[in-house]
Amino acid sequence: MKKILVICMYDSIHSARWLAQFKDTDYEFLLFPSSPHRRIRPELKALLGNSGAASYNLFPLSRLFGLPFWIADKFFGNLIRGSLVRIAAKTFRPDLVHALELQNAGYISLQAFGDRSRPFKLMVTNWGSDIFWFQQFPQHLAKLKQLLKIADYYSAECSRDVALAKRLGFVGKAMPVIPNAGGFGQQELEQALRPSDARSKIAIKGYQGWVGRAVTALEAIESISGSLSDYELVIYSANLKTIRYAREVEKRTGLRFTIYPKGAMSHRQVLELFAESKIYIGLSESDGISTSLLEAMAMGAIPVQTATACCDEWFTSTGVAIHQIEPGIVAAGILRALELSEDPMNATVNRETIRRKANASEVSKIARTFYEL
Repeated sequence: MKKILVICMYDSIHSARWLAQFKDTDYEFLLFPSSPHRRIRPELKALLGNSGAASYNLFPLSRLFGLPFWIADKFFGNLIRGSLVRIAAKTFRPDLVHALELQNAGYISLQAFGDRSRPFKLMVTNWGSDIFWFQQFPQHLAKLKQLLKIADYYSAECSRDVALAKRLGFVGKAMPVIPNAGGFGQQELEQALRPSDARSKIAIKGYQGWVGRAVTALEAIESISGSLSDYELVIYSANLKTIRYAREVEKRTGLRFTIYPKGAMSHRQVLELFAESKIYIGLSESDGISTSLLEAMAMGAIPVQTATACCDEWFTSTGVAIHQIEPGIVAAGILRALELSEDPMNATVNRETIRRKANASEVSKIARTFYEL
């Protein structure tokens, strides 16, 4: 039985979905926390123990020390968790250590192993902004170069990020480019797409802060409010700043917003929102593949997405890529997307792109080759 030590975020759906792809294999997984989790994601918790043929276990006491050790390591440069990862590797004796994400799991791996000789291989996975965004900061750039130097394998969900890793000095094996969170099942891909005249909503990702730019989307919407009065504007995963700004726009324009805070909608509800929406708007200064972008394409909502989400690898003329996050440019993109939504072929082409590049069965087959090294 092959042993895999996975350093990952216990509270991340991406971690859970990645690991779930291996539950009917004969791998033995030991999981080590990379972030200050307050809880273990239910989908990950469901895997623990013998889940099918594979076994998934947490590093001892790791349910308890995620937050305090994360705080301590802010002062000690990942020294504590790096030492614990070395202990985990020494006792578990893995064939492979896999760091899921770079700024937490990757940097812990760098502290743990550095240039030390080791009997196992190291794989690192870029989750999106890990290189694209953080390379602009000198301290992160230095760490990224060091980490990529010691990594044997590297995976990313954008070809853009594979090129960036090589530019920063990675000389190991690049794994196939696939969505990190797995793919879409037959239930989603076989669901009939609603025609445009049966779609009455506009979906807006509500992140504002760090790299999310939902307020700019709302500024754009306000500037063309007269063209959007017939739509229900649905903001999901909204934080407080987005909610407050949306309420102000409502008062000034008379537009109707339905708002769901972050975590208020299930995955199934988000998919249903996209199935009922003409367009989806997602703005971010940095991203890998935006999962929301893929979900919108799968369910027939025409995307208005910042180009930072590797849009050119997923659509050309069947969506709108935003290259400058400015209200006027976003407003023009929204109006263009509404035009595109009137041609059913655009939604059909996007669905077929997802079926070809992001169906769960094919993505899982490729993912399983990652550990057959």
